[in-house]
Amino acid sequence: MRNLKKLLALVLAMVMAFSLMLSASAASGDFDKYGDKDEITDTFKEAVQVLSGLDVLKGDGPDDAKTFRPADTLTRAEAAVIVYRVATGDVTDNQTALYADYNHFADVSKDDWFAGYVGFCQNGGYIKGTTPTTFSPYLKVTGYELLAMLLRVVGYGKNNEFVGSSWQVNTAALAESLHVTDTVKEANFSSTLNMAARRDVVAELTFQTMTIVPTVTYSSSLQYSDRDSVLGGSAYKNPTLGQKIFGLFMDDTAAKIDEWGCPPG
Repeated sequence: MRNLKKLLALVLAMVMAFSLMLSASAASGDFDKYGDKDEITDTFKEAVQVLSGLDVLKGDGPDDAKTFRPADTLTRAEAAVIVYRVATGDVTDNQTALYADYNHFADVSKDDWFAGYVGFCQNGGYIKGTTPTTFSPYLKVTGYELLAMLLRVVGYGKNNEFVGSSWQVNTAALAESLHVTDTVKEANFSSTLNMAARRDVVAELTFQTMTIVPTVTYSSSLQYSDRDSVLGGSAYKNPTLGQKIFGLFMDDTAAKIDEWGCPPG
């Protein structure tokens, strides 16, 4: 799982029902420009490279002095940017202005640089406020807050498991059951998930959620289901966010894609 060359291929859908396979190692985005890439925790380097290749994550500064700042933390507003890109695939942020008026938080003005990201994410139900009327965009985001946001994009949260006094316990338990936090635990960072999250930890949590967790649907009778009810029924799992939004497949799975473009469950 940690070998980038073995892990992923980008499947690019073309106009005439035609697709190409492109090795993720050939498209690392800003990663090779990061002057501080050697400071990224080794376990998380693959996540940073792939998400940089997809432009979900972007470095700071000009090309000849670009940095990733792996040990720095992110604000809740910056987390909304990542959630927006993961949910929409709009990594150039061209559509964010459309959502600048969508939010209803008193501490987010439509003129704030992050208003469109927050507006989209609030409208989609992916983010919640720190109070009913405030988002606290400048507070540092914790690992569990980010996980709750990302898991809502996957389709969880319909049971209100990420709100109330037990939201953090529920988030931790679900993420662990889905194996999203396995690598963070292996790198000895799991105890920090209730604190302000490092940028390389944010990359890893985002990468794992995108690539190993099937999207789910919810019904009051069936609860959550990760199985496709249209194509093949229970024989097929729903796509991950990486597959659905970015056409991102493990290369050993991509070789098995059927005529519908769906990997076996």
